[in-house]
Amino acid sequence: MQKSFRLAIRSLMVWMFLVGTPSRSRADPPPKTDVVAPVQLDPVPVPYPAGEQVDASVVLELEIEQDGRVGSVAVREGHAPFDDAARNAARDWRFSPATRNGLPIRARVLAKVAFRVPPVEAPEAMRQPEAPPSAPLPVEEPPPVEVSVVGEGREELGSTHIPRNETRLIPGAFADPFRVVEILPGVAPIVSGLPYFTVRWAPPGDVGYFIDGIRVPLLFHVGAGPSVIAPALVDRVDLFPSVYPARFGRYSGGIMAGETTEPSTVGRAEAQARVFDAGAMVEQPFADQRGSVLLGGRYGYTGALLSLVAPDYSLGYWDYQARLAYRVADHDRVSAFAFGAYDFLRNEALGRTLFNVEFHRVDLRWDHETEAGKVRVAATLASDFTLNAAENAQDPGSGTSSRGVRLRIEADQRVARGLRLRAGADVGFDHFTEDREVLGGGNLVPFGRHTDSVGGAWLDLVARPAAGVEIVPALRLDVFHVRGESSVAPEPRLATRLRVAEGVAWISAFGETHQVPTFLVPVPGMNVSRGEASPQDAWQASQAIEVSLPSRIMAKVTAFRNVAFVADVQGRAHDDGIELFVRRDFTERLGGFVSYTISRADRSVPGRDSLSTFDRPQVLSVVLGYDLGGGYRVGGRWLFESGHPFDIQCPTPDCSGLLSPPSQSYLYTGRFPTFSRWDVRFEKKWKFGSGAWLSATFEWFNALLSGEVDNVAWTPAGLRFTARSPLTLPSIGIEAGY
Repeated sequence: MQKSFRLAIRSLMVWMFLVGTPSRSRADPPPKTDVVAPVQLDPVPVPYPAGEQVDASVVLELEIEQDGRVGSVAVREGHAPFDDAARNAARDWRFSPATRNGLPIRARVLAKVAFRVPPVEAPEAMRQPEAPPSAPLPVEEPPPVEVSVVGEGREELGSTHIPRNETRLIPGAFADPFRVVEILPGVAPIVSGLPYFTVRWAPPGDVGYFIDGIRVPLLFHVGAGPSVIAPALVDRVDLFPSVYPARFGRYSGGIMAGETTEPSTVGRAEAQARVFDAGAMVEQPFADQRGSVLLGGRYGYTGALLSLVAPDYSLGYWDYQARLAYRVADHDRVSAFAFGAYDFLRNEALGRTLFNVEFHRVDLRWDHETEAGKVRVAATLASDFTLNAAENAQDPGSGTSSRGVRLRIEADQRVARGLRLRAGADVGFDHFTEDREVLGGGNLVPFGRHTDSVGGAWLDLVARPAAGVEIVPALRLDVFHVRGESSVAPEPRLATRLRVAEGVAWISAFGETHQVPTFLVPVPGMNVSRGEASPQDAWQASQAIEVSLPSRIMAKVTAFRNVAFVADVQGRAHDDGIELFVRRDFTERLGGFVSYTISRADRSVPGRDSLSTFDRPQVLSVVLGYDLGGGYRVGGRWLFESGHPFDIQCPTPDCSGLLSPPSQSYLYTGRFPTFSRWDVRFEKKWKFGSGAWLSATFEWFNALLSGEVDNVAWTPAGLRFTARSPLTLPSIGIEAGY
């Protein structure tokens, strides 16, 4: 017989750094903090495992998202089969969201689930006759689940974060957490369908990609564009469009950062199969849950599909992940995490490889936890090979081949009430056996064999001196020796958050960043610009208002300005704009996002001012999803973009038609036509009592076969615009996990 347990809040031990400690006498009362802890809603039964006859308890660590749903579940204490029963039930629990100063926040809670042996029912023959009706007897309440709030989910100032449980539901993202960044404000793909993005109009080469703080040359595969990490291994993805936290550095644009899940104490697995690739991940604990081993990977077989629609091209990709972790003491864990990826794109008609990237990482870690924080010491081994060439027969292509090592230490500690200290340092060496770049205009710049070294340290303080006030001053210092040249880059930063009214917050951010040209993101078919290949010094600023609206809607309006100074060409880049982001939890029956950016990106070199190649005055994404019930869900996404600028030589000032032979040439600047795209998604999901699940999806990227114009030529009749074949991808997929 199953026995239900109602979830009750028995103790709330708020271990958060929300109450400040400004200078005051001991007689002064502490400042008030307007914090509301999550409260459980609509208790869900926790069944007693069949066949067991013992009392037991399980301690779970839950991540409560801003919408009150349970985002992730980890077993801290407990054993089979009770841990599985508690973990599976917890996924369906629902909370009122935790709030800080009226705004929803993410929170971590510990939940203790107590199991008691169900009473044995007497056989039918031994039952006593029913007594006449009488007054009801009091019913003994079952032991409640104890919940303790142990921390607030990290919400970095200035970041944009979509909860992991929502990322799998967004149309066009193919259940990939990293692909969700495409719908966020200030982000636009360089070409529809290619997962290489500008962030606040910084080119792809100025945007940093990180996994667990480890720099990687790319996060997405070419072609269909899934990420290089198994979706089940991704715990969260953050976009920092500018003024990113001090632990990141060495890029003049934004940061896309992913973090992997903690080693699990219960077995889990997940697999996907689609018309263009297949992947799987499995994790299994051992040694009484002190250790964990994980294996995952993906293989793309898009070649057969691509040959039907684009026979001149061949394409392929794969990736892998492996992790071994062991808890050597109650507060200490050692682990080894290896991952890598391969991408290949070739134009068979030209007999030319356009894109070939292969990278490998091995990260050895020691993690130490304390009551006040955590410390990580790690060493990373890296191997990179990149090749990128334009689609012509003459371009020799840009390419690098390197091996490197990086040592780092990171600490996050609560040093006083309302004050956290976060600090770290690293040093790394990369030996290049090949390093050549083709700059705009086809100029080949070889750098030969060399060894680069980069080191740095960073420090920031998270201070909450009063209710509704958060201040994060930070400083980063990097020292570079790259391609035979040395430089020092101090980077001050400051972020603040102030509650100006109930449910309204004002967020400010200012900072400086530096970038050296070694860390370039290879983009298929595009040469490196002179600006990207030069050292850059960028100043970034943003002002945002965040509002909590009725019907569980969050809105945010941000104004930003970025100014980058490019040393080698004595140039300057100005990126200015306003972003709007309105979100209703995608896991509501009707939910979605509206993301809109209006902006301008200017570039200036001595003697000429122009628009950036990546300038798009308007970008709009509208995403909606609807839960039909019974495991059925439908959704759609509409993307609209202004065309980017182009320059062309014409025989007439306005590039109009010409009847007689041209006598001179004029430089004409124009803009490609606008582009829009529809993506659709339909899903049916089945959940089983064991906690396993199965889903069937139909997803169509670019369902209306929209083609993006990306080429222009002058003809005697005037300008002629052409577009490549539209990149469209209908997919039928199966996903399963437990």
